[in-house]
Amino acid sequence: MTEDELYRELQRHLDRAPVPFPATASGVEIRILKRMFTPEEARLALALSMIPEGAATIHRRVRRETTLEQVRKTLDRMADRGLIGRLPGRKPRYAKAPFMIGFYETQVDRLNVPLERDFHQYLGEGFAEALHSGRTPQMRTVPINRRIPVPDRPIGRYDDMAEFVRRSKGPFGVINCICKQGKDLMSQPCRTTTTRRHCLTFGFVTRMFLDWGVARQVGRDDMLAFLQQAEREGLVLQPENTQKPLYVCCCCGCCCGILTTAKRFPRPVDFFSTNYHAEIDAAACQECDTCEGRCQMQAVTRDGGPPTVDRSRCIGCGLCVSTCPSGALRLVANEREKVPPVHTMTLYTRLFRERYGALAVAAVVGRRMLGMKT
Repeated sequence: MTEDELYRELQRHLDRAPVPFPATASGVEIRILKRMFTPEEARLALALSMIPEGAATIHRRVRRETTLEQVRKTLDRMADRGLIGRLPGRKPRYAKAPFMIGFYETQVDRLNVPLERDFHQYLGEGFAEALHSGRTPQMRTVPINRRIPVPDRPIGRYDDMAEFVRRSKGPFGVINCICKQGKDLMSQPCRTTTTRRHCLTFGFVTRMFLDWGVARQVGRDDMLAFLQQAEREGLVLQPENTQKPLYVCCCCGCCCGILTTAKRFPRPVDFFSTNYHAEIDAAACQECDTCEGRCQMQAVTRDGGPPTVDRSRCIGCGLCVSTCPSGALRLVANEREKVPPVHTMTLYTRLFRERYGALAVAAVVGRRMLGMKT
């Protein structure tokens, strides 16, 4: 293959994963791949599966081209730069990673202007639409504060991030927000907060970012303090869409790639997994406009009278409820409760099944049993 053909094949390979990586008319996605993968790395990435595998298994697919030792070195080099997934252990296992949420976010603290410019061009030329095309999103929205009463039913344990932190074994970490970092590089600083460490990590993801030198390890009380800070600053809590999330992002409507792209569509709520929405008691409202300023999704508006909540835009974060001085706002449980997948593997299995169907999942299992690339 020529170099251009190689990177096009890598784009197709990544696009066959649970999360799309579509082609565009401009080819900006190829430019992104060339910035991130060397030709040697691109060729080896073509041999990776969605399901983590050992270096020896991967080497069997490329044994005519290179040695097992070189495969190990190249895999580790890519994993150290966040381009592929690596499960640690005596015999590490490796897998291809999605672009987002995936090897774009792992460029935190090493992001540069050309890559960020290409990223935003890619969002506008089709990636944002592809990212929001599935029924199950990679992230979900949870209420900002457990103390917010929900009359219809108690807040589920998977929607209570403070309780999750209390029960988690850790280790806990905090890293810079790549969305805000990218906006800073483009001279478009965040309008919501001046702080930047807003991504909270758990378990092996914390260890991974610690190994890369971009995370700061913190204690349980520190994590709870970060959640309280997010509420004060008006940031939306978006954990991984699982019952045992590996990360929680504290997001704003001016920087976050998920929130900003969803707001471009007529019904942003369709792209979020949330169990709540806000309601306003017009008689109790003092018309102070606090809620309108707090909303990151432009769901609260006022036109000559008390504010109203547009349910097609409200994602149930509770930011408006927690600061309403008159108590006129409340969170209400949606008609149907959305129970997230248990952990990361079940989430991406669901994403793959929704995109390709149950027969494709069965085919992946069969190929896996035969040691073939999936």
